Amino acid sequence: MHVRKLSFALTACLFSSLSLAQSAETYQVPRTEFGQPDFQAVWGTRFNTMLERPEGLPLVLSPGQANGFAQTVAQGNEDNTDPDIDIFGPPVLAIVNGEYRSSVIVYPENGVLPYNELGTQRSAHSYFGGVGYDGPEQRPGTERCIEAWHSPPMRAFMYQLYSGFVQTEDTIAIISEEVVPLRIIHMNGHQRPDAIRTMEGHSVGHWEGDTLVVETTHFSDVNPERATIGRPMLLSSEAHITERFTRTSDTELNYQFSVNDPRYYTEAWRGEFSFTRNEESDHIYEYACHEGNYSMTGALRGERYLESEAAKAAND
Repeated sequence: MHVRKLSFALTACLFSSLSLAQSAETYQVPRTEFGQPDFQAVWGTRFNTMLERPEGLPLVLSPGQANGFAQTVAQGNEDNTDPDIDIFGPPVLAIVNGEYRSSVIVYPENGVLPYNELGTQRSAHSYFGGVGYDGPEQRPGTERCIEAWHSPPMRAFMYQLYSGFVQTEDTIAIISEEVVPLRIIHMNGHQRPDAIRTMEGHSVGHWEGDTLVVETTHFSDVNPERATIGRPMLLSSEAHITERFTRTSDTELNYQFSVNDPRYYTEAWRGEFSFTRNEESDHIYEYACHEGNYSMTGALRGERYLESEAAKAAND
């Protein structure tokens, strides 16, 4: 589902833009036993807001616009039969400080990934469509169980995703109810050898007032694609990601990030959304997904069947 192809349909269903930004209120962030801002809870995301913004739309939408936008994005994903998408109710948009957002990207101002020529070439397909069915390597990382929405920079999808935060004095752990491994944010400055590189990278954090600031590097070049609704986001081994977590209320954790990766982009770009606290439970369940699962075999075998049927039809 390419972002540009949605532009006309989305614009047609929207009306004039209104801002729902709430007036700033003083919020006293609870503290841990170590005197640090307390983020310990299960925080969730679920929204249809895409990473990139369709051409011509403002960043902030009115409630009526937001409803039409969310419905239109959902219609573009009608072939997805995952029951988790519908189980939590109708499609919704990301809300940040009371504002409905039309894209996660806030800079560049047009809400579009500032790809250079290489980035444009490597991202010229729908993430979920992949680039083919000749082998597992052509399928998206979420199908292969090697990439997740809550690896840095954290992203969101149409179904509910939960992450639990656990804090000690010198470590913050994020336990995702998804594929991504246990994420450790090192608050003591611990560094990783340059030779050790992974898909989720290495995160070092520090506090700036009540805001947790996390710098992540040491990404691998093995699989540069990251899951998005639309074309994939790319990260190389040169990427440097800065994340800022700020608790703005008892139920909202604001999340801002910037990506600096000269391999694929002409400039650094930024995104923002909010996590919502799950007040019903603080339990995280195991996400049982593994690379090489039988669904991958079925997908590749199904494509071979379609090819054979097409060959038979051509010879008749």
